Amino acid sequence: MSLRPLALLALALAASLAGCTSYRMGDPAQLPFASIHVEPPLNTSTAPQAAALVGTALSRQLDRTGRVALSPAGSADASVQVTLVRLTREPTISRAEDTGLARRWRVTLEAEVTLTDRRTGKDYFSRRTVSAFDEVYSDSGLVTAEYQNMPLLASRLAEAIAYEITAAW
Repeated sequence: MSLRPLALLALALAASLAGCTSYRMGDPAQLPFASIHVEPPLNTSTAPQAAALVGTALSRQLDRTGRVALSPAGSADASVQVTLVRLTREPTISRAEDTGLARRWRVTLEAEVTLTDRRTGKDYFSRRTVSAFDEVYSDSGLVTAEYQNMPLLASRLAEAIAYEITAAW
């Protein structure tokens, strides 16, 4: 084998690897805060059990991102206030024996989120609407199905809120 094809192969390999030198894993944008305090969520929706579930899931989700540290109110750079504002139900599939009755429902939980810089008192964003949904089957009753599904719905909402906080906005 001559040296020319080998040299061309080495040159091609070097050129392809050089394109990867600037790659950085993860989100390249730096957040303007390093620590955050999650205030207990307020609840004006019709889902009384959701506030505690969303608060716990949001803290867990923010911790999981690794981009911010959870801190007590006095030492945090930023704070997040979540207000659950609406729980809606929309029928998506009706029963075969009675088309006036729904079998599956799309349940949506909506929140308003405010992220505040605790050092300056200014909001990074204020009352941003974030929502999450899931579908439940009402075979055993809508109230029972909704209650059993609330931890999953709260977790999905917390994931969406954490994304809004940690994404480069």
